[in-house]
Amino acid sequence: MDYPTKAMNKTTTTLTLLIIIGLVGGFFLGQSTAQPGVRTVYVTSVDTRTVSVTFTVATTVTEVVERHGPDVRYAKLFELENRGGYVLLRDGLNRTVVAVPRGAAVPDVRADLVVRIPVQRAVLMSATHVALVERLREYDPGLLGRVAGLMWGGSYSWFFPEVERLLQRGVIKDVGAAWSPDYEQLVALQPDLVMIYTYPGDPVVSKLEELKLPYVVVSEYLEDDLLGRFEWIKFVAAFFELGDVADKVFSFVEQSVLLTSLRARTLLEHGAAPPKVVWFSVYRGTVYVAGGGSYVARALKDLGASYVFSDIASTGSATVTPEELVARALNADVIILSTDLITTREDLLKELPQLADSKAFRENRVYRYSSDIFQLGYYASEEWFRDLAKMLYPEAFDGGGGPRFFVEVR
Repeated sequence: MDYPTKAMNKTTTTLTLLIIIGLVGGFFLGQSTAQPGVRTVYVTSVDTRTVSVTFTVATTVTEVVERHGPDVRYAKLFELENRGGYVLLRDGLNRTVVAVPRGAAVPDVRADLVVRIPVQRAVLMSATHVALVERLREYDPGLLGRVAGLMWGGSYSWFFPEVERLLQRGVIKDVGAAWSPDYEQLVALQPDLVMIYTYPGDPVVSKLEELKLPYVVVSEYLEDDLLGRFEWIKFVAAFFELGDVADKVFSFVEQSVLLTSLRARTLLEHGAAPPKVVWFSVYRGTVYVAGGGSYVARALKDLGASYVFSDIASTGSATVTPEELVARALNADVIILSTDLITTREDLLKELPQLADSKAFRENRVYRYSSDIFQLGYYASEEWFRDLAKMLYPEAFDGGGGPRFFVEVR
């Protein structure tokens, strides 16, 4: 799903941790910064050994239906089962979808939608959908050739150069805003599949059904776990017949995240204090915090941090009063602003002047989102998680420079 940022300028219980053997040299020193204009490729072929580490993580989900297919490990909101000739899925609206190779007989399975794969003309609603397609491009560089249209195509600053280039050339069409697409153009594209997200009262679903345009619902943004969010790459990949690729990519991301978590928790076992963290945004006096059941809170817990709003039972965001925010933030070790609209201390203090006395301000540990986080931060979810570790344990994760998707507020 997409999130509002100033980039719209044109308008996880027991875990078995797979320790990565033979990762790119220097992993423990961090990852070097990519040169501008160079597309980073994440190597996903690794050797492993198994180490069992046990710790408990609370999971809270509200107003969603949890589903797990045999081939899904973390995500709760979709199912996927490879049945040797076809793929059986359930999407974000609990619809049964059968993905059948072109030329093969359609199986005798009750389904809401049959999709012939690989899809040749896809339309994507969200930048996060694009991010997953881009990650699959590590193994299939020509995959964007099967994307016919994007919603919000011309409204974003794109951090995927090839996407931007194809949009500018008109190879990929901009089909308008997600809540009100250009349906005439959408029909003209004759898409094999439209990937969308939904929200209460969303009129897009009924319109797509009226137009008999095939669609699936991708609800990664509703997952309460970082790996669950990224695991939707398997769902997207199924329609391009790239399930094996998605498995490789996801395995690498999973191992990287679990290793980072293990390193952080080892620090605590050796006497490090759990860092106290506050995560929020503020706009015109209204404060929004990540709920205690959100993927953010869970990621912080997986790194051994103490999240000051862990008692708020929301899997998304919640509002609190400025006074409550300040009271909990004053002694926090790290402040993370979930926005790129506040760029300086002065900007933040205009909204919440009391934070000038906070520990994080005094120790220069205030961070904000970078402008590319909603695209590249999801694309490289393992690096996003490592960024958290860098902010929480700077002395232990100090190699390779500072965070990639977070910026120190000065």
